Amino acid sequence: MYINDQTHSFPTTFHNGYWHSKIPIDQSFLLSIEKNSRIQHAVIEAMLEGGTQLVRLREQESYRVVVLIDPPTLWQSELLVFESDARLKAFMERDTSEQTWTRLPVDSVCLQRFMLPANVEVHRFHELIQDEDYTHSGEVWLLVQ
Repeated sequence: MYINDQTHSFPTTFHNGYWHSKIPIDQSFLLSIEKNSRIQHAVIEAMLEGGTQLVRLREQESYRVVVLIDPPTLWQSELLVFESDARLKAFMERDTSEQTWTRLPVDSVCLQRFMLPANVEVHRFHELIQDEDYTHSGEVWLLVQ
């Protein structure tokens, strides 16, 4: 699987303080499984395993490995590595006329959905993207190690 290719070594090239790799699955496939929670869960599990592999490979604890989940389609999901907590915090602060992330509570029902290890921080946001031709409203999950 492509995720294994992206996580066999720790990234060395960072732009603006982070590295990222988009979900390696075709959008039409992701749209076709939108109602199939079993397959979606398997995709998310693979992303989490990739993130865990990057955590094992990191040499500095200051690096933050993040699995970004974009439910329900998963289309914008990706693996990210931030060089510092400050860069991760800056990434999460989105408040412009084009894009806003508003924090949402993380409840036990949400956490059960992912069955995460205890060392994973969960950040949940409502995302609003707007421009003159497009509007999107949805959720974004950041699973941080």
